[in-house]
Amino acid sequence: MPQKNVLIVSNTDDAHATAIHDRLRKRSIQTYRLDSDTFTRGEHSWRIHSDTNRDSFSSWSIPDVDVVWYRKVKFPEPTDVVQSFISKENQGLFDCILAGYDDCRWVNPLDRLAKARSKIVQLRKAINIGLRIPDTIITTSVEALREFSMRHNGEVVAKPIQAQVIGSADAALVVGTRKLMPEYFESATKFSPCYAQERLPLKSEIRVVVFGDQLFSFKLTAKEKADDLKQLKLSQIYHEWCELDESISRKIRLLMSLYGLEFGAIDLAVVDDDEPIFLELNPNGQWLWLQYATGVNLADPFIDFLCF
Repeated sequence: MPQKNVLIVSNTDDAHATAIHDRLRKRSIQTYRLDSDTFTRGEHSWRIHSDTNRDSFSSWSIPDVDVVWYRKVKFPEPTDVVQSFISKENQGLFDCILAGYDDCRWVNPLDRLAKARSKIVQLRKAINIGLRIPDTIITTSVEALREFSMRHNGEVVAKPIQAQVIGSADAALVVGTRKLMPEYFESATKFSPCYAQERLPLKSEIRVVVFGDQLFSFKLTAKEKADDLKQLKLSQIYHEWCELDESISRKIRLLMSLYGLEFGAIDLAVVDDDEPIFLELNPNGQWLWLQYATGVNLADPFIDFLCF
């Protein structure tokens, strides 16, 4: 089977895109990048001729590719109305360029990425296919939150529904999973919905990385106490390769199929000797750090999945 030409859509500061781009080049695979933070620099023109069925480009490189790997796109945050207009115009052109690749294979297609990003809907799908999930409530009622907390002996955590990172170009706040104390119940429900779950007695977490039919699983064990491993530095987490139970593997493949995804990263919580508990599916999740932490080669299997 012939190899494919690849377009990587991302930003210049994306370590995953850079590492795989370099590895693709070393394997003599034709690779291009379209970075949202630099593509409008310089003078460029896109001419769509009225008298012929052709386009012409000046400076821009709009290559012919077989596969689009959509990593992430982030334009600068606008600071005022004018900057907002400029940002939207740049994004509009960027989206038009991407739309020209609608006949290519996408990893993953944009509509499927958007559909899969709802963490709350993921829980419903997960439980419907037989995965364990944490007891969960999404509420704007302080009384409902108090009742939920009492049911779990005060051991509950709060999570963001969508806003993982908030702030501006000058300052940003990463919002993760935190234990929710009773004195914050009222403020947690007053201005926005509170997404709360039972606080799990974590032994470890498992991250499963899916490349098509291949599943790679890693156990992450905190060296220090934390409600969310994302609160810790990599040096505070012990990483190791682990085998995944066939029942879990089958359910993960089914979940990916329900969303029509070829790639994704799934987080599971290990709390007892029973089946791990599903936490979330990230349809564009990180995985390169697992290679660095464990020595397990993920880059080449990913490239094989992407290109062959």
